[in-house]
Amino acid sequence: MRYLLILVAACLPLAVLTVASVWQAAGARPSSAADANQLDTGAIANRAAAVADREKERAELLKSLPRIDLLEAGGEPLPDSADEGLKAAWNGSQEARRLVSQYAKAGAVHVSPDGSPDVRRQQAEASLTRLKAFVTDHRQKYVGQVQGADEFFALLDRRVRQLQDEIGDYRRQDRLADAEAAARSDLDQGRYDACLKRLDTDPLAHVTDADQLERLQLVRKRAEYRRAWEALDRTETSGADGSLFNEMQAFLRKYPDPPSPAERDLQAQLERRRDRLKSEISVRVLDQAGDLDTLLAEASQILANKQIEEPIKQHARRQVTQWIANRLPKVDPPSSLLGKQEAVTKSGQRKIGTFFLPAGAEQFRFWTDRRHQTERPRGDEQIPRGALEQPPGKPQYVAWAEDYNQRVAGLASESASRADWQQFADDCETWQQQLAAYREQWGVDDEPDRSCREWSFRDAAATAHKVLDRWEKYQEIVALR
Repeated sequence: MRYLLILVAACLPLAVLTVASVWQAAGARPSSAADANQLDTGAIANRAAAVADREKERAELLKSLPRIDLLEAGGEPLPDSADEGLKAAWNGSQEARRLVSQYAKAGAVHVSPDGSPDVRRQQAEASLTRLKAFVTDHRQKYVGQVQGADEFFALLDRRVRQLQDEIGDYRRQDRLADAEAAARSDLDQGRYDACLKRLDTDPLAHVTDADQLERLQLVRKRAEYRRAWEALDRTETSGADGSLFNEMQAFLRKYPDPPSPAERDLQAQLERRRDRLKSEISVRVLDQAGDLDTLLAEASQILANKQIEEPIKQHARRQVTQWIANRLPKVDPPSSLLGKQEAVTKSGQRKIGTFFLPAGAEQFRFWTDRRHQTERPRGDEQIPRGALEQPPGKPQYVAWAEDYNQRVAGLASESASRADWQQFADDCETWQQQLAAYREQWGVDDEPDRSCREWSFRDAAATAHKVLDRWEKYQEIVALR
């Protein structure tokens, strides 16, 4: 509507000019050069009659002017009774009306006020083309020739600038729309640095429209979020990485909520990975626990955490049993005793070596070293059966090692019962007593293998008793669910 009023206003000066010119010419009065007091009465009377006749003719003409279409350049000419001044004004008004009529027919004024931006743009471009053509074709012919033409073309120049500004706005909007679409494409294609760079450069860096600013801010948040998320997602770890866990925590503090529903799944993935990493770190803490109470307390927290996945909890259970198993190390039997036998004579001698009793024989053939069997087939010595207080059997250190290792292997299972642990504790105490008595009898310096000198079952017994004292808590952790 605004542009329509401007166009009408552009026509008004000429229309007003036309009317004013005609009425000015029609209402003009001839001036008298002589003083009225110097004229005689008759002359005055005659003059008055002539003026009255002329005014009567003009009055008829003036009555008809309002019925004339001022925008119609044709029509009936003025009557002969019109004087030269009126005819000149009338002819000038005809030229002005002809210019306005030609402008109206050029169709360079219509831009729908209620049209969509696309429709208005098309109309504005078409109007600008026609308006420029009209100005080019008619300016030289009318400016300086017809009164009011200068002002009229000045109005048209302002209209040209208005159309150019409106079209320029549309083109800027096109550039902004294209740049925004390119930024969104960068975002969708994972080119987050390119997206952020585009947002910080012209034309997007100078956006003032509130709605577009809000859209671009969301694109920026999504690009920053996804870039940071991918940096964490690409980070590989070996085991429980505490620094990565801290980075994840910092990320989730910075982005407590995903910027859009499109990132909701990414947020959930990171939270699950964070929780899993936290679990792995907690499990690593189990390995580093300094005592059984700390171990059981840490494991209980892991198992009670609903956010920790079941595989991690199962691993924590295994960590507990492994931690305890590490406090019950395997005992390797002395290699020098493997394949040998041990016997004790009634005279109080310990014999460790290879014994062989031929069929029907009453004496053992005995070798301290197998290599002697080829050289001395009858043995290094012969020992009567009746001379042995303790017949040949496994060397005592081999027997203790095998029994101990067998019991420990059974305890490493999560299904080991309280009775199993109690039996192990009792056995350890028995083995320790036997070991002490053995060493008292045979001495430490005369051990068959130097590795046996540090043997003890006291620590294993103490560990077993600690487990038994905390049995309910231990059972809650290691029992299969």
